[in-house]
Amino acid sequence: QMSEEQCNTFQSLLDRRIDLEPLQYIMGQWDFHDLVGLKIKEPMLCPRPETEELVEFVLEEVSELIRNRGSTNERIRILDVGCGTGAIGLAIANRYCDEVQVVALDVLPEAVELSNNNAKTFLANHVGKKEGLEVNTIYEAILCSADDFTNTQECNTYKMDFDIVVSNPPYIPSKDMVTLSEDVSRYESDKALCGGDDGLDIIRHIVRRLPEWTSGNCWMEVDDSHPSFIADWLSPGSQESARLGVKCISTYKDFCGRDRFVKLRVL
Repeated sequence: QMSEEQCNTFQSLLDRRIDLEPLQYIMGQWDFHDLVGLKIKEPMLCPRPETEELVEFVLEEVSELIRNRGSTNERIRILDVGCGTGAIGLAIANRYCDEVQVVALDVLPEAVELSNNNAKTFLANHVGKKEGLEVNTIYEAILCSADDFTNTQECNTYKMDFDIVVSNPPYIPSKDMVTLSEDVSRYESDKALCGGDDGLDIIRHIVRRLPEWTSGNCWMEVDDSHPSFIADWLSPGSQESARLGVKCISTYKDFCGRDRFVKLRVL
C-alpha cells in the first residue's frame, strides 16, 4: 500500500506525462548505448535510438585507428559538435577511456554544464584508477558554436588536429517543425532541433570548418532528406567539393530503413 506522500508524488508524475512531458525529463535520466542513467533535463534533446548507431560507426573507426597507430601513446582526438547531454561523446569516451580525448561543443550553457556533469559521473571511475588523470583529459564540453570554433592569425585559441569529427546537429527543416509531436515541440529546444529553412544551416557551418578541424573523417546524423543532397553537393571531384575541401564518402540508413547518416572526408 502506498503512503499519502507516495500517492501525491505518483499523481504528480502522472500529471506531467498527461501534459505530454517526455519520460526522459520526468525520470531525469535515460539509458543510451552503454551509459546507464545518463542525466537529462529540459530543454536538452532526448537521445534517440538511431543516434546509438552513429556512435557505433565512430567506435568502429576508433578501433581501426587504435590498431593502425603503432606504438604512440597519444590519445585519439574526437570533436563532438552539438553535444547536448553529452551522450555521443561520453559513449565513445566510456568505451575507450584510455585511448581517446573528446572535445564537445554546444551553444546552450545548460548543455555544457549538464554534459560536463555527466562526464564526471561516468568517467570518475576511469580517472580514479590513474594518478594525475583528470576527467577533462578524457572529455570536456565548451560553450562555442561550430562557426566560432576557429583560430585566426591574431588568436590561436583552440587546439585542432582532431582525428574524427562527429555530430548530431539541428537538422529539421523549419517547415517540418510543425509536424513534430507535442512532446517534442513543446519541451525540447528549437536550437537542438531546427536547422533552418532546409535543415542544413549548421551542417554547412560544420562542412566549412572541417578542413581546419581535421584531416580525417566526419560522421553526421542528418534529416532523411539530406543524404542524397549531401552526396551530390560534395561528390568527389565536384566543384563544391574542391572549393570546400570536403567530399562525401558514404551515406547510410538507420535501423528503420531511412537515409540518416553521412560520412565525409577532408581532401
